[in-house]
Amino acid sequence: MVKLILLDIDGTLTRDRNTEALDPDAIAAIQEIVNNYVVGLVTGNALIVTQALSRYIGLPRGGSPLIAENGCIVDYKGDVRELCEDLNLKEVALRLMKLIPGLRPTYQFNYRKFDITLWAPRDPYELVNIVSEELRRMNLDGKVRVSHSGYALHLQPINSSKAVAVKYLCDIMGISCNEVVYIGDSDTDVDVMGVVGYGVAVSNATDELKRRAKIVLSKPSGKGVADFLRNYLPRL
Repeated sequence: MVKLILLDIDGTLTRDRNTEALDPDAIAAIQEIVNNYVVGLVTGNALIVTQALSRYIGLPRGGSPLIAENGCIVDYKGDVRELCEDLNLKEVALRLMKLIPGLRPTYQFNYRKFDITLWAPRDPYELVNIVSEELRRMNLDGKVRVSHSGYALHLQPINSSKAVAVKYLCDIMGISCNEVVYIGDSDTDVDVMGVVGYGVAVSNATDELKRRAKIVLSKPSGKGVADFLRNYLPRL
């Protein structure tokens, strides 16, 4: 029995993986089920952005679990818990911006504490490699994880992840992770696939995520979410 549905945002609830515009069909489908299921958000976005999106998407105020900064912050029923070690990664990011041409802060930079986001006009995998090498020179390669969501470069404590936060959330909610549906699109969602009972990838997800998912949808991003909530979920 499904007791919780967790949704990534960027690339999952959006029209595709190249825009921040939410897919209206996905939002409508969420609003159709919120009275019958507990629905939450799991994202790399800052907590304040996640909280705002939850309201505008139509999730119940105070009752929807939220995971922000790629697992570093959990907000459940107004109780905000920080799960990550504070490594002062903003200072690290400022150093990196002096070393790597074109690297600059995202619009959420000032509202983040643990998972710091940067952007540069480079291939995502190339950028990850360049930043990883600079962190190695700073002797931080064993403390900081570098990843790219497709939207931004992320610097976060090495032991943090969405999977850790999902496990913590299930524990405080008193449910089994096997009773959880998780829908995502990127490599930042890969570790969750081995934690939840129903790991779902939209059709335009990364190859690695599709390999790890239990269910791969036939439609992309928001259209895939809408199709799942309306046609797959009732059969689980």
